Amino acid sequence: MKKNWILAAFVGVLLPINAGATIYHDGVSPLLSGAFDLGTHLPSYIGPTTGDCFIACGNGTNLDRSRVYFFDADSSTDNPATATPFNLLVWQFNSQKDSVRLYTHQDHYAGGPIPNDGFTANEVLEYSVWGCNGPTGGCKSQADWTLLSDPTGYSFPTAGKPEYIFAGLNPAAEIYRGGSGEFGIVNAYVQDFTFADGYNFFAIRGSTIAMQANTADPELDAMAAFNRIDVPLPTPEPATLAILGLGLAGLGFMRRKRSA
Repeated sequence: MKKNWILAAFVGVLLPINAGATIYHDGVSPLLSGAFDLGTHLPSYIGPTTGDCFIACGNGTNLDRSRVYFFDADSSTDNPATATPFNLLVWQFNSQKDSVRLYTHQDHYAGGPIPNDGFTANEVLEYSVWGCNGPTGGCKSQADWTLLSDPTGYSFPTAGKPEYIFAGLNPAAEIYRGGSGEFGIVNAYVQDFTFADGYNFFAIRGSTIAMQANTADPELDAMAAFNRIDVPLPTPEPATLAILGLGLAGLGFMRRKRSA
């Protein structure tokens, strides 16, 4: 009985590390391969979409160093769940996926360390992420959508490298500060999110921190969706490995004590 109690406590310590953990990488995001879907961007699906012609006129579907966006800075509140009008940049995928990658394209960030100020930190992660399941032509009502992830705060534990607080469904997140392997720094702070459920529509709008700073004009190069089982998470960070090692050592100690 005592062994079961200690094992349960050990599992309880590990679970919060894996559920809702955010891992920051200074390098570029690994190239996606296998069963992933770039999806189809649906322009002006919920509110007007603007295409930017910085390199090529953005369509949102192709990973091509162009971007689509809309202005979300003048919303009625700073809460993306209640702000009106309800606008979303929407992508549809071939089937339900539990993970999504945002190939970001910020217009106020040229790479390198982020100044320790609110403006750039708000701009870099200016996206709240939404999910919906529905047929083609569906998912047009706000009631159909679930707010999955929303950056609501940040800090600078290391100068130039902000870390973010997320609200929503507490996904596992990986943030690649170095951009994407496809287009480098133009897609800096590539973001991967893994959720408990799968969706065949994903969307973005401004985040809480971007709305608070009145800088919310969320722009995206492209979006990819996949199932996490097809793209495993990287090796745990050293701190996670240390806790895991302590837990395994504790189990070994119990086994030796029982055998004595």
